Amino acid sequence: MTPLFQRLLTLDLLVAFWIWTSSFSVCAVEFNELTFITESSASFNYIRDGKLQGPAVELLLAASNHVGSPIKLENILVQPWARGFKNAQQGPNTVLFSTIRTPERESGFQWVGPIASESDVLIALKARQLRISKPEDMKAFITGAVRGDVGEDILIEEGVPLQKIALLSHSTNLGMMLNAGRIDLWIFGEDGWRETLVSSGIDPANFEVVYRFAPKRYYFALSSDIDQQLVEKFQQAVDSVLAANKLIF
Repeated sequence: MTPLFQRLLTLDLLVAFWIWTSSFSVCAVEFNELTFITESSASFNYIRDGKLQGPAVELLLAASNHVGSPIKLENILVQPWARGFKNAQQGPNTVLFSTIRTPERESGFQWVGPIASESDVLIALKARQLRISKPEDMKAFITGAVRGDVGEDILIEEGVPLQKIALLSHSTNLGMMLNAGRIDLWIFGEDGWRETLVSSGIDPANFEVVYRFAPKRYYFALSSDIDQQLVEKFQQAVDSVLAANKLIF
């Protein structure tokens, strides 16, 4: 072997080793080094009395302890849904929760769960006595939804005209708009709309569910760059915590 060839071979090996170690360092992220994003939205993750809480938050904290890499509550970012969704898609090493898994979203994330099941519903003021017997009936009314949420997707899928859809970043604002008569209907999760109204100082007894859509499942949505071994470890931890503690999901 000539000295020149030997030097080139050594250089090639060093470059290959550098590439390998660099790739490994990207993947070798501890669980508590991931970026966790959620929104304040009942009933799975929300802020009450200035503190982030809810069953999905409890599950995440318990799962992080289970894998031996505990995360701190104050390190979970709370963002409007549309912004959090975009940030989670872009990554790197980002987890968004609680996220409904749909065919449109499937390829954009890796998924851990399911962690919950819930139906979206249409809510209206009882005094209005609105009757919705089929999705087409929505087209006669103005319906509010959280921007970027599955509720918005449902309205578009059902052919509701864009001028009949009111989009806001926060569910609490939609509850207040419905109470003030500025929208006719509000599409939101069945388990969370009452708590959302209460958090805004509105009596949920004045409202009713006028239509119920088919249930959908919630997951942790992980950016596609997260190492597959860590995804599997997260799934196993979630399954173990749910089985051991019989949480409300």
